[in-house]
Amino acid sequence: MTTDTITTSTTPAANGVGPYTSIAVVGTGGYGGLFLRALIQCGHFVKIRAVTRAPEASETVKIARLRDLSKLGIEVHEYTSVTADSFAVAFAGMDTVVSAVGVAGLSDQILMIDGAIAAGAKWFIPSEFGVASYSSAWMPFKGPLAAKGEVLDYLVGTAQAKGLAYTAIYTGLALDYLEPHGIGLKLDRRCATLVGRGGTLATFTCAADVVKVLVSVVQRPSEMQNRVIRFAGSTNKMCDLIRVVTGNRCGKNVKIVSIDEARSKFCELARSQDMKAFQVYGRLLIEEGLAQINMRREPLDNSLFPEIKPESATETLARLITLVDIGSAMVKGREVVHRSHTTSSVTDGVGEVSKQEANMYCSK
Repeated sequence: MTTDTITTSTTPAANGVGPYTSIAVVGTGGYGGLFLRALIQCGHFVKIRAVTRAPEASETVKIARLRDLSKLGIEVHEYTSVTADSFAVAFAGMDTVVSAVGVAGLSDQILMIDGAIAAGAKWFIPSEFGVASYSSAWMPFKGPLAAKGEVLDYLVGTAQAKGLAYTAIYTGLALDYLEPHGIGLKLDRRCATLVGRGGTLATFTCAADVVKVLVSVVQRPSEMQNRVIRFAGSTNKMCDLIRVVTGNRCGKNVKIVSIDEARSKFCELARSQDMKAFQVYGRLLIEEGLAQINMRREPLDNSLFPEIKPESATETLARLITLVDIGSAMVKGREVVHRSHTTSSVTDGVGEVSKQEANMYCSK
């Protein structure tokens, strides 16, 4: 069963589930770290556990981060092998497991799910935060976005029958979590690069609102289990965001790149294994419409979270521009808004493109 044809329930699970008061989060950087701190603050959970790969001695930043989490009262469980058995140990005694792994760990979630089942966990929330797993007509090879779909298929088709509930949460792109430069918005220079016409819609939700959605979901299992949640801060066209940054939809301070030119550039970069290929790929997917979490007109679920008054993409950009201006006055010529080292690309999962895949694409 492919993700394109998957049918998931949009109705709440039966009442009476929970309450669940123990939760494990896989990943401590990026969203994982944000989730853990917010879960402590919400006061709902009796036990919160951070599950992470054991750091090397040289990973001083991660070691310090784990020490800080421990000081907050969060259990820290380190694993050294990526197996179902090691994850079963990590998830022992946990009701809920949230995966916040980056792109490199998406495929490992199958083992996490098996480990969660063995440990007797009741609910698994995969690392779907970001864009949904739609197939691209422009990019005929598979990337880690396909791995996201395979994980959801496994949860629905296999794990659910074994007593493990699931919830997939899509929130689109977070401009304050990714790097705006990755989608062509150069805040420090007030200029932009636009692939195509910039008229397709994309979903944006700021990082703080993504965290609020997750924290609300995990406290409401009877409503949220066995369904897909789609929450949007706002839905915008790239040309509208470019206007915020540059004051122009096109023309001055805006470089226009055609679809054919971008595809050719992607091939060139992918063949040489240049990481910049991911940015070009991401911009193509945005122009194709794949950054809209309900491109097939699936209903949004914002009404499930009336307490969240989301920040729009234009508001996020205005906030980031202010930070850049302040930073530019203090550190001349240096970027202020940096992408988290735990994230990969604008599409939340472009991943590695092999030379064979690049050649296949370029021969089309």
